[in-house]
Amino acid sequence: MNDAELENHLRGLLRPASPSAELRERIDGQLQAGAARSHAYFGRLATPAKRSFLYILLRDFGWACAGAAAALAVLAMLPAKLAPTGTPNTPGTPGEPSTTVATANTFEHDETTNELVATQDSEQVVETDDGPAREVRYSYLERHEWSNPATGARVYLEVPREDVYLVPVALQ
Repeated sequence: MNDAELENHLRGLLRPASPSAELRERIDGQLQAGAARSHAYFGRLATPAKRSFLYILLRDFGWACAGAAAALAVLAMLPAKLAPTGTPNTPGTPGEPSTTVATANTFEHDETTNELVATQDSEQVVETDDGPAREVRYSYLERHEWSNPATGARVYLEVPREDVYLVPVALQ
């Protein structure tokens, strides 16, 4: 049995049921009520009343004020300072801040390196005030390094960077 025969067989078995008399009467009643209502507007559908520009402006301004008030309420609930309030003290001298804690948390900049990763030459010529030029893109990877001499901890940071230069085109 191929697909066409299967579809024909299923069409013969699966016939939609005819609607009941009660359903037909309800549909006819609603259609007649809708036709009578549309004649009241001379055959045109009623359009909703247009809102004025001032109404729309004030409505949108009200929503903006509500959003700003909600943002201020959230910010008011955040703590004022996220840092600890007390300062660490040395065991022998109460009330005097510890200098070892301050030096233990300082990092010194060791080095910064730039590595050229790729260059991309544009085929398009751009007209500038100095004459025609083309874009050349240089992609770099910057590496920054810091170290803490007290603890020996090291911090490495890699940042991608892209520079775009306009190179003058020599006309021949």
